Amino acid sequence: MDKRITSPPPSRLRQDAEQLIRNRPDTGQDAPEWTEAELALHLSDPEQLMAQLLQQRHELQVHQIELELQNESLAQANLDLEQARRQYADLFEHAPVGYLTLDQAGMIDRCNIQAARQLGMERARLRGRRFSAFLDRNDASSFALFLRRVFTAAQPQRVELRLQSATAPQAQPSPVQFVQVDGELMPHSGSTARLCRLTLTDITAQHRAQEEVLRLNASLEERIEVRTRQLRDLNGELETMMYAVTHDLQAPLRQIRGFTEVLLRDLPLSADRQRHMTYISQSSDQMDALLLALQDYFRAGQQRLRTDAVDLDRVVRGVWRERQAALDGQRQVILTHDPLPQVHGDAVALQMVLAELVGNAVKFTQGQEPARIHIYARTQGQEAVVCVRDNGVGFNMRQKDRLFGVFQRLHRTVEFGGVGMGLALVRRLIHRHGGRVWAESAPGQGATFFFTLPGRPEGPHLSA
Repeated sequence: MDKRITSPPPSRLRQDAEQLIRNRPDTGQDAPEWTEAELALHLSDPEQLMAQLLQQRHELQVHQIELELQNESLAQANLDLEQARRQYADLFEHAPVGYLTLDQAGMIDRCNIQAARQLGMERARLRGRRFSAFLDRNDASSFALFLRRVFTAAQPQRVELRLQSATAPQAQPSPVQFVQVDGELMPHSGSTARLCRLTLTDITAQHRAQEEVLRLNASLEERIEVRTRQLRDLNGELETMMYAVTHDLQAPLRQIRGFTEVLLRDLPLSADRQRHMTYISQSSDQMDALLLALQDYFRAGQQRLRTDAVDLDRVVRGVWRERQAALDGQRQVILTHDPLPQVHGDAVALQMVLAELVGNAVKFTQGQEPARIHIYARTQGQEAVVCVRDNGVGFNMRQKDRLFGVFQRLHRTVEFGGVGMGLALVRRLIHRHGGRVWAESAPGQGATFFFTLPGRPEGPHLSA
């Protein structure tokens, strides 16, 4: 059997070496040296001797060229590595942020130019100094805790510190520099001490801007508080004056009404004059009702609220008892309500609110048989939302902005009585509780009035 030993395919380096040999002129040099015994052995077969000499010569040339090519490749790799090292060293040295390496004791091992500038000392003098010596004394404990976390935690750490130059004279302390410090543990080979890498980013400008914003906010809040106090005082004076005016106007109205009744009773008047006198009397009564409503409105704004836990179930039952007594069985009005929660507020004020809303629903359900009113509540975030729904005439939502205004009416007086002050009183009382009030409706489809009270309610479970 013919057994042949096959050699592995030549490498790229060997191929390049053999190509160079083929292109190189034959100088007859590099012949191997033989011992006398080897020479005598090979002289017996000159052809075999010549073939071996040529093969050995070829192999030597190939190995020599391979070594030359390897040396050239290594030299080029060294040049590339040196260039990369210089580039990264340049990036490290001239980076716009400070770079330092510290040991576990907080001693500086190495730093770049920017870090030396931030610390206010030459780089040659920084090596072996404690980094904490350049910190504000109030930040020393924060840095110690931060450094411990850097060497024990697996992820990078961050802290904000204040820098002060350690070489600044005590009589003239250096300005404080705020820096954001990012720390990360460096790979550890085992032969050297463990080090961590710190990045110092100057955030002094941002910190000064934040301080300025806080100062402006504080100044703005102070000015707002002063203006609010002034407006509150002016509003109180205006309300006091308006309350006095409305009170003082009642006496002339009573006189007008009294003299009108005397004239109607004692003087022979024509039908037209009697109609005019009756109109004067009715207008006086209407104005008196307006003045009384204004007094209630101003009084509601001046009375001090006494907030406490209020059981809305009990309030609704009391309001409905009074309303039923006023109806005296003249109409069929059905009031229902879900279990209502306990809320925090003024019991008297909330009774007035629900009385006005129920009275409003009773008034605008005229003509409905039966009239239905339903009261329920729900939770919305940290607020209790109380809802009063009826099956009355409703209103157009395009007029919703007028609904809670003083003396604002959406229907004619001949259709529905009142002076247009009840819903304005509701809004004022709810606003004093820190809540909101609104309504939703459509003509002929009833209306639902909502008001909110801050604070999560207590009691039965409410749907969100």
